[in-house]
Amino acid sequence: MSPSYYDILQINQEASRDEIKKSFRILALKYHPDKNKSSDSKEKFLKIVEAYEVLSDEGSRKKYDSLFLRDTGDSVYNFRTNWTPSADYTRYYSYNEIKNWYNKNNDLRGGMWDIGEKANSGMWKTTLILFGSLGVVTLLIVVLSK
Repeated sequence: MSPSYYDILQINQEASRDEIKKSFRILALKYHPDKNKSSDSKEKFLKIVEAYEVLSDEGSRKKYDSLFLRDTGDSVYNFRTNWTPSADYTRYYSYNEIKNWYNKNNDLRGGMWDIGEKANSGMWKTTLILFGSLGVVTLLIVVLSK
């Protein structure tokens, strides 16, 4: 059987979000293909990223825990069949980005599920502008078609 995501990140099932991030950071830096030139480093790195993406998001972690782990602590059944790395995984998980995951307060940051407040606000503004523009275009079409 394949190892569970907890096994891949070398943590227990009760691990906190910070413990997940710390373990991910250590393992990702160790197996990152930019620094580790072994033949299987990319494959190991992608498994680490996959485990991190599932366990660092509370919703997917709950789903993973309830559907794919037995009470005995056995391994995964078939959770990974649909997982593919996101298009920007090299941006979020570049060696330098992972290395700099600690901020001035020595708190962990980074990863797909951890965007800053400024970026989050910017995404909302962009979405509102796009919907507003769509509304204006729709209104113009209705007015001009009469």
